[in-house]
Amino acid sequence: MKQLYDIWFSHIMGVNCTNGQQVAACGLGPRFFYNCRSDLKQFNLFTERQMEAAAKTSIEDVQKIYEVHLENRIKSVNYCDADFPRRLKEIPNAPLVLFYKGDLSLLDADCTVGIIGSRRCTAEGEKACSMISEDVAKAGAVVISGLAQGVDSIAHKSCVSAGGRTVAFLGTPLDEYFPKTNKNFQDKLCDEHLVVSEYHCTYPYYSANFIYRNRLIAAASDALCVVQAKERSGSLATVNRAKEYDKPVFALPGSIFSPAYTGSNKLLVEGIAFAVTKGSQILDYLGFTAKEETPQAETLPDYSGLDETATTVLQVMDGTMNANMIIRASGLKAAVVKATLTSLEIDGWVRRTDSGEYIRTK
Repeated sequence: MKQLYDIWFSHIMGVNCTNGQQVAACGLGPRFFYNCRSDLKQFNLFTERQMEAAAKTSIEDVQKIYEVHLENRIKSVNYCDADFPRRLKEIPNAPLVLFYKGDLSLLDADCTVGIIGSRRCTAEGEKACSMISEDVAKAGAVVISGLAQGVDSIAHKSCVSAGGRTVAFLGTPLDEYFPKTNKNFQDKLCDEHLVVSEYHCTYPYYSANFIYRNRLIAAASDALCVVQAKERSGSLATVNRAKEYDKPVFALPGSIFSPAYTGSNKLLVEGIAFAVTKGSQILDYLGFTAKEETPQAETLPDYSGLDETATTVLQVMDGTMNANMIIRASGLKAAVVKATLTSLEIDGWVRRTDSGEYIRTK
């Protein structure tokens, strides 16, 4: 029943409301305001639009939305609840209700790092993102991102692969998938990590929803890392929020000849961000001590099940390489290398990136 009032309050308040922090500070919850919905003016907290929406919206009007939430096992938390994430209460346009699936306590972890960047990152950016995310995850900090295509998804997946914990903020309700190709992975995060949205089910789509979502990524992160961003990247809006919230920003430097790094390099040139090449550098800046791990002896890849050609191809691969680079380095014929790469990809030894290059996975 509590969630009914949370949905009602979310519906009448909207998202990214400028009076969010003031309402949260008053200490009165959604159920109380529902009982006073015909005379909210007395509190001097609400806008005309919010008061009008409250007066004409009853609990019965949001019952169908509530049923969709129940069907999808979606939970809610409001600003008066003891487990409402503390970092999100501190911003001027604070969210008043959050909908989530998973472990909400991840947002109150000792250390959180936001990792963001281009939706169309290069193979180099993909590798760098994986490295940063794995560093953060293995140290015991929580990775925050937006589950969008490109850097966001790579950051989440690399964190999970490294045995870490991650939080995804969506720009859509929790019963939707964006992009749809992330459906299975999003469901996995809901079961084993945390997925959060400010949007109740049936909330209409606006392009601004993702911009508003970005402020939550910035607020939930102790530090923000930009892996790769073009000059007009949406990631820069998240950076602006992070600076507004007095959060340190880091960026990976990239080629001055690549448009993929124009935005992130600009952050470095203008002194907005610190240059970073390892996730550990971000954690050192935050003063976060990595969890202790038992040192393990370095193990070499076991090539015993592979033929000589496959072994040669793997041994010459260093970082991200296209087929022509591998052909030159191995001295093998082009047809042989291409057939071998296909076989190695099927067996999970290499992965082909969106740009057609290859990365070793073992």
